[in-house]
Amino acid sequence: MNIDKPQYNTARDFLKILAIIAMTADHASTVFLNEGNELYAICQFFGNFTIVIMCFFITQGLRYTRSVLKYAERLLLWAVISEIPFYLLFGLQLNVLFTLLASLTIIYLLDRKGLLIAFTALALFFPISLICDWSIIAPVFTIIFYELQKKQKEQFSLILVPASYFILRTILYSETQVEYIVGTISIFLASAVIYALSIKTEEQGKGRIPGLVFYAYYPVHLFLIDIISSL
Repeated sequence: MNIDKPQYNTARDFLKILAIIAMTADHASTVFLNEGNELYAICQFFGNFTIVIMCFFITQGLRYTRSVLKYAERLLLWAVISEIPFYLLFGLQLNVLFTLLASLTIIYLLDRKGLLIAFTALALFFPISLICDWSIIAPVFTIIFYELQKKQKEQFSLILVPASYFILRTILYSETQVEYIVGTISIFLASAVIYALSIKTEEQGKGRIPGLVFYAYYPVHLFLIDIISSL
């Protein structure tokens, strides 16, 4: 009797591994390296891949989860757990999982209640986002990915995601023109990787890396960085 082996979605696994490596490089370089260091600049450039991938996965989560409420509860749980090591490393600020939870809520409202309600929620979130990691940028990325996926026009993410980053970053942060441009290039490359793999991520089969491992890694690596930095 032949038993078919489960088909694993290698594209999803690749994106998860890429996000894990990128977030580790980002946070480790922030804690251990000086801003003028070339390695620091490379790690920060690569680290931008994480938020783009995570926003993409939020849209996938809303589309395929059996229960949006349980999905939101899991995000909230890991956000609360992650806040302790995040605070120890980066001070009084809400970690990115809170921002992603807000992003999930906004695209849920967009899907169920329409554009007006979703943008009202986005506007209400904006003051809170100022104390969140990736502030209003992550929800905007998520909205773009979600709307383009519904209309099957994912190719426009290569323009809209980097453009929104450049505009919002210019408004929200005081940086040099070079920093804005370099950051935008990194966001574009991350969007290009996702677009290149978007067909594969839509195929049947889950990845070998469970979602639990992916989200649990976030607080675990923050704890480890904090322990190492305190030695």
